[in-house]
Amino acid sequence: MSSPCADEAPPCLALREGWASRDGASQSRRGRELLSELAAEHGLNCPVAGWSPRGAGPPRHPGMPPGLHASLSHRDGRVVAALADCPLGLDLEHARPRHRRGLAARVDYLPEAWIRRRILEAEAPLTAFYRAWTLHEALFKLESLSGRPPATLFATRLETLTAAKGPRAWRWQDNAWTLSLCAYAPELRIVAPPALMPAPLTPASLV
Repeated sequence: MSSPCADEAPPCLALREGWASRDGASQSRRGRELLSELAAEHGLNCPVAGWSPRGAGPPRHPGMPPGLHASLSHRDGRVVAALADCPLGLDLEHARPRHRRGLAARVDYLPEAWIRRRILEAEAPLTAFYRAWTLHEALFKLESLSGRPPATLFATRLETLTAAKGPRAWRWQDNAWTLSLCAYAPELRIVAPPALMPAPLTPASLV
């Protein structure tokens, strides 16, 4: 089968989602199954057993050629896998009632005053918080691929997503779920299910 990105100029990213039991091991295995399916669509033979183990950083496989990058994120049984021809960071979050009860304290953890202000002034502050949180997670994963990972999640700065030569971000969100991804690419061709298609973000739409 030909690659879903075969007819598009790079960079290109292919997304796939699935479901598993909520325990981490089941979600991790389901994610690797999805990656193997995506790899097969690229004409690659990447058996599930060959993926690097859970907890060992970004997924790696001996059947993956240089220049192709894998990423996974899962939460509460939902799993999203991605293959791209550029480095990327990907994060999925699920809304939880307890996050609403402690929202003010959670917002205080965020390092940028302008982001904290936007969240607290938003019509739906919890939804805005997830937009910021997943961007920090995705940016942390992206920057960690450089070999110089940020010291902590909150050593990342969302203002870099507005810089002329900084990374760019994309997002999909509904009432319960938020998916963010970051890449050093001014444009990104995304092949994804219609119900999970991230849109490019602007400085005004980050949060």
